[in-house]
Amino acid sequence: MNIETWGYIRHLYFAERFPKKAIARELNLDPKTVRRALKKDNPDRKDPGPRPSKLDPFREKIDKLLSFYPRMSAVRIQEEIRKAGYPGGISILRSHLRNIRHQKKAFLHIQTLPGEEAQVDWAYAGRIGNRPFYCFLMVLSFSKMLYIEFFPSQILENFLAGHLHAFHYFQGVAKKIRYDNLKSVVLTRLGPNIQFNRRFLDFAAHHLFDPSVCNVRSPHEKGRVENAVKYVKNNFLAGRTFASFTDCNQQATLWTDHTANGRIHGTTKIRPIDLFREKEQSLLIPLPKIDYDTRIVCSVKSTSQALVFFDTNRYSVPFTHAAMILTLKADEQFVSVYDKEQMIAQHARSHQKHQIIENPAHVQGLLAARPYGATFKHRDAILGMGESAKQYLEAMTKTELHISHQLKKIIGLRDLFGKTEVMAAIEQAMKHRAFGYEYLQNIIHANRRKRAETKPPGTPSSKINPELIRSTSVEERNPEIYDKYCNDKEHDDDDSNA
Repeated sequence: MNIETWGYIRHLYFAERFPKKAIARELNLDPKTVRRALKKDNPDRKDPGPRPSKLDPFREKIDKLLSFYPRMSAVRIQEEIRKAGYPGGISILRSHLRNIRHQKKAFLHIQTLPGEEAQVDWAYAGRIGNRPFYCFLMVLSFSKMLYIEFFPSQILENFLAGHLHAFHYFQGVAKKIRYDNLKSVVLTRLGPNIQFNRRFLDFAAHHLFDPSVCNVRSPHEKGRVENAVKYVKNNFLAGRTFASFTDCNQQATLWTDHTANGRIHGTTKIRPIDLFREKEQSLLIPLPKIDYDTRIVCSVKSTSQALVFFDTNRYSVPFTHAAMILTLKADEQFVSVYDKEQMIAQHARSHQKHQIIENPAHVQGLLAARPYGATFKHRDAILGMGESAKQYLEAMTKTELHISHQLKKIIGLRDLFGKTEVMAAIEQAMKHRAFGYEYLQNIIHANRRKRAETKPPGTPSSKINPELIRSTSVEERNPEIYDKYCNDKEHDDDDSNA
């Protein structure tokens, strides 16, 4: 091995404390070569030096290609240099690219002025229940003041909300904020040409800060937030459990205030909160008078059932706003619907899929305006009882029965006898292909009589007073209460008209 390789192996092992296996993997060397280099106090004396390579005349062109396209494949580079006369194969090119991409660089430590710069990044934090969650981090480069917040996703709206909450936490904005090539910031990048996300630029202009993007594969350019990510994972997330996102962020706030920003920082030897208050806070850009609206904003058309669609779910609006073009605004907590500037509905946002979220007042208003809508409510109620009820309803629709009337009667049976008894009757009726509420009603009564006949008789008490029995009054029940479920000819006519 040459002197450069020998010296670099020893540097990685003795100075950087890299394990031997990691060094071999990093430099693409045999582990035996690494061990041999570490045993020698001097390099091999008979080192002939590097041999000429077919690749040497094309190194400059390769470097130029990589400066614009850092991840360009060896196959693609080979295509380009062959146009210039490269006669060699792919193996030597791949070896050369591995060496380039694994080279360690020395970086200049850059001092920043108070209020000059902040750095931002996302970090995967694990799972809460069955949902992944992510940590948004912003650190002020001068004072090392840290802000963290956890979100269920890295969408642009959460990214902007994290910024906004951090600005309020610091009570100001740094003049420049540095980022990696995040999708929320950079839409496309071709070499030095960057196309920023337009909404992000609008957000930056609103707060008067200058967004700065690191070079590709250059995490050292935002080393402060990279270090903060490791610090949060090792000192906050490690060993903690969270019941919810609210619980997680409450714990994060306490930890940030008392631990992260209240400790003696390893670099400055000063508490971040003290350095921030003494030298940096007053130099931040003041907050704008009006907060930027970070919510998702989109135009929606409500259905004839007074529902709007968002993120696979349906949310109710007042029936007076059915079949209209409306504006929907959503964040992680709420979905709000507007008619021009007036908010007409607000719901807790559902993060499940294909749900119907209704305000009872909206439903009642719709039923009052459109009575036939009760049929759909009855149908959905039966479908919600279980798979057997769904199969029974599907089979019943193929008969000549009046479905609207049947739905209403079956729901009445459920309200009178309970879901358990009705479901048992449905399963029995399915076996005999007996469809209609009358069959279900007869099965329920038959099951009740059977249970009563098989019930062991009670032991009569010897202390019963016949006179007391005769003197006990029993309230008579109005038989009209049963008409709702048994005699509904008039309602049948109404349903058919609907």
